[in-house]
Amino acid sequence: GSGLQIRYAPVRIRPPPPFTPLGIATDMRLLTEQRGAIVSGHMISRRAFLAGSVAVLTAPCAAEAQQPAQNSFRFELEEAQNPFRGRAIEGYVYNNLPWRITNVRLRVESVDGTGGVTGESYGWVVGDVKAGGRGYFFVLVSSGAATYRATVESFNKVALEAPQLEAP
Repeated sequence: GSGLQIRYAPVRIRPPPPFTPLGIATDMRLLTEQRGAIVSGHMISRRAFLAGSVAVLTAPCAAEAQQPAQNSFRFELEEAQNPFRGRAIEGYVYNNLPWRITNVRLRVESVDGTGGVTGESYGWVVGDVKAGGRGYFFVLVSSGAATYRATVESFNKVALEAPQLEAP
């Protein structure tokens, strides 16, 4: 042959260290360390878990979704045709609130000539919208309509700001 020789070395498999199960976590994993908890598959100390829990519970209310008063927002929108994504509504939402907002969720209703709603779609505003500012959105719609009506479904407050109005 070619003079090539393959040698296999013996492999030693070590048994796992002995442990005493202390209970079963909510994800059905065994708890094996008395002062720990399993969070997302990682063992952490109770002190770190408690500190993280307190931080989450005492965080400012910025994480709570707000239900808006519709006069707090103004819309500038138009139908857009995108060859790759299809029919859509794009435009700007103007924030008349005294807060910078984020995670702005929109509902776009398709309205026929008699004023009846024929469909609805949901989408997001891109990025934060500062107080008095505007944010861009692009929402796919299933079919064309005589007109469209946009509303803000929810948002999160980021910070109180002095409004800096942007012209349309």
